[in-house]
Amino acid sequence: MNRWFAVSACGEVPHGQVAQSQLLGQELVLWRSAAGALNAWENRCPHRGVRLTLGACVGEELRCQYHAWRFASGSGQCTHIPSHPHQKPAGTIRPQVFPVFEDGTFAWVNLTREAVSPQRPAAGIDTALRSIFARAPVAAVRQVLLRGYADQSVGLVDEFTLDATEYALRFMLQPVTEGQTIIHARLQGEVTAAKRMTVLRHHNVLMSAVRDHAEAAA
Repeated sequence: MNRWFAVSACGEVPHGQVAQSQLLGQELVLWRSAAGALNAWENRCPHRGVRLTLGACVGEELRCQYHAWRFASGSGQCTHIPSHPHQKPAGTIRPQVFPVFEDGTFAWVNLTREAVSPQRPAAGIDTALRSIFARAPVAAVRQVLLRGYADQSVGLVDEFTLDATEYALRFMLQPVTEGQTIIHARLQGEVTAAKRMTVLRHHNVLMSAVRDHAEAAA
């Protein structure tokens, strides 16, 4: 599917850290190099198929846990094979690399490798809410949201995006598998530090209720 999906809040993948996600059945390793570049790769080492989320960031490279092969940020090119330290790795040794970009609040991935990052207008700082995992398909989550959110109407932007305009709140649905969905949401504007925990807890309760209803319907 040639489409961009939110897969993580930007702050959930700090410098030098590795995280796991899944989109449309495709397992992903998300990792950020020491310089701050975000990568989204297939979560499989091209050598023995071990999950790269078990590995570690080493500067501008991701090192597989199994045989310590290292892969470069950006291209995914294998840069070092410990058992052959003086041999240049073949250019074909690399995990599948997916396009990824950040909009300041969320990281977005497109499983179409030739996809071009969309040009988005400059915007103010938004607040990412806690993402909620639901054992329910996107259609079930969407239907629950369309019934309303805390007595506020919710409108459909597209099949994976909905707006609760009274809250200045946007929902972005991540299809993990056919029967699993992650509900991401962002509040327009920055919440002050004094109110942040209250606001986050309030919406966590509401979004958890959305999950519960969607799972019951599924």
